[in-house]
Amino acid sequence: MKIAIVAFEGFTDVDLFMPWDLFYRVKDPTYAAYPGEWDVRICADAPRITSYSGLAIDRHEPLDWAAGADAIFIVSGPGSRLKIKDPAFLGALNLDPARQLVAAIDSGVLILAALRLLDGLSATTYPSVFAELEAMGVRTERRPFVVHGNLATGGGCLATQDLAAWIVERLIGRDAAMAIVDSVAKVG
Repeated sequence: MKIAIVAFEGFTDVDLFMPWDLFYRVKDPTYAAYPGEWDVRICADAPRITSYSGLAIDRHEPLDWAAGADAIFIVSGPGSRLKIKDPAFLGALNLDPARQLVAAIDSGVLILAALRLLDGLSATTYPSVFAELEAMGVRTERRPFVVHGNLATGGGCLATQDLAAWIVERLIGRDAAMAIVDSVAKVG
C-alpha cells in the first residue's frame, strides 16, 4: 500500500507529523505489525519545505507521486491559502476518489475544494476556516470528521487520528486501525 502525505511551504507541524507517526505504527510490531507492503511518503512541490513554525524538512517525492498512491492525506497550514491559487500545485495533484482514499485536515480541506473534489458534498474543517470553505461553495458541518465514500475531511488537529484510522481501516482492516488508535492513548 502506498500512502502520500501532501505538504507544502507553511504547513502545520502537528498535521504532518501526527499522521506520519500513526502511519508508521502500522509496520511497528509493538502496534499493528502489518506484514504487507506499507510505503508512506511526504510529497511536496518543492524539495525542501518549512512549517509555519520554522521547521524545515525534505520531501520524499514530488506531488505527482500521489497520483499512484492508494491513499492521500493532505495537511493544513497557512500555506494552503497560497496553494489553492497555484495552478501548478493543483495541476500536479491528480487525485481520484473513485480509486483512492483522499483525506484532508483543517485548511487542507480548502485544497480539496479548489480541486473541485467537494462539489455537491459537505465537509468539515477548523472553525476559523469554515467561512473560507463556504465561500468556495462547500456546505460545512460542525463536526470533527465527515466522510463521503472515499473522501474524508477532519476539523481540529486531533481529528488527524480519526482520518489516519479511517485510512488504515479502509486499506488493511479494523484491527490494525484500532491498534493504532489504542496506541495513542498509551505512553511508551
